[in-house]
Amino acid sequence: MARKFDVVVVGTGPGGYVAAIRCAQLGLSVATVEDDRPGGVCLNWGCIPTKALLRNAEVVHLVETAERFGIKVDNVRADYAEAVKRSRAVADRMAKGVEFLFRKNKITLFTGVGTLTSKSTVEVKGGAGAETLEAGRAIILATGSQPKSLPGVTIDEKLVISSNGAVRNETRPASIVVIGAGAVGMEFADVYAAYGTQVTVLEALPRVLPIEDEEVSTLVNRLFGRRGITIKTGVKVAAVKPGGPGALVETDGGRLEAEQVLMAVGRGARTAGVGLDTAGVALDRGFVKVSPMMETSVKGVYAIGDMAGPPLLAHKAMAEGVVAAEAIAGQQPRPIDYGNVPSCTYCRPQVASIGQTEARARENGREITVGKFPFTASGKAVALGETDGFVKVVADKATGEILGVHIVGPEATEIIHEFAVGRTLEATLEEIMHTIHAHPTLSEAALEATLAALGHAIHI
Repeated sequence: MARKFDVVVVGTGPGGYVAAIRCAQLGLSVATVEDDRPGGVCLNWGCIPTKALLRNAEVVHLVETAERFGIKVDNVRADYAEAVKRSRAVADRMAKGVEFLFRKNKITLFTGVGTLTSKSTVEVKGGAGAETLEAGRAIILATGSQPKSLPGVTIDEKLVISSNGAVRNETRPASIVVIGAGAVGMEFADVYAAYGTQVTVLEALPRVLPIEDEEVSTLVNRLFGRRGITIKTGVKVAAVKPGGPGALVETDGGRLEAEQVLMAVGRGARTAGVGLDTAGVALDRGFVKVSPMMETSVKGVYAIGDMAGPPLLAHKAMAEGVVAAEAIAGQQPRPIDYGNVPSCTYCRPQVASIGQTEARARENGREITVGKFPFTASGKAVALGETDGFVKVVADKATGEILGVHIVGPEATEIIHEFAVGRTLEATLEEIMHTIHAHPTLSEAALEATLAALGHAIHI
């Protein structure tokens, strides 16, 4: 006999667990299916544990530079294994938090692999055998993504590791080649370098963090180089083989040797084995094709998060989970504004952006004004001793519409939300200008960049 629920959610990452909770809040009975711990890759193997590791790296940096604050520290030993253990404890705590929320909202969790057997049924195969779940209203697919590799290069989590393997390994390699200079690659490069690993980053595109504004990429490249991290852009990797101290990386520009290789070339949707063919769910370029309400080509089957297409970001998945849940409950949710999703990289210095780059705005034929304010002129940043970076605002010259914002520097991933809210409310440069910012704060740099775009900058 099938177990009956209003909604069955397959996958409990950020999108899946948020969708399940919102469905329950709206009075629907909900079952979730998970083959790992609740929280998915982001909570268990991605976003959360990597941010814990990055915090450890920040502390190492602070200790190493403590003398500039008048603090002398001797005989300091940074234990990488302890950093990894702390990150695992953080992830474990957050996973337990999701399990608590499931109990609180009376959501039933099934452990195993969920597969569509029709547009209204999911088969769960786990340690206790197989069980069928029937969804009276809808099925939400939230199976996430998995690390991609280059053709001919196998991720074995030993010689060639993914980000999943990197957060598990308690042994720090003496040297590592990071293939890919997107957010994942740059974050791990930061962590490994802080603990003394010799790091080389390879990127096939002309610059690091290629989706970010060019000025941001240029500064991050220079700052990483200042820390002894080798970055090679415009480099294509042909092969990775055993050799030297561990791995031999062959590129179109020569050979590199390292103890280990981290593959950080992106992620692909987890669509295999989900039963999409059985249910007749259509794909588009490897992702599940969805409507603005997150419904697939099959009525009653929804898809959210990484499997529903880029940007592959946890906060985007969460927002899609809410939209799907509310649509299923008969409400009329506001569709996702994919042009207003913040992008964040948590390396040192942090990088955050929203909207169009300066180059893209010009390509789109907009007559723009650009304002930039350096953290070297921020009293709070100087007091913190973190002055690398800037806030850059790109706006329509005639109307003051904020087209894009690009931040590199301390707490960039927190400051960006002022502009996220501003763009949601269709705020103009003038409205930001007339908003009093507390002094001294890092957020004043947002105000000053806005003033600069209007030609009224005070502190530069």
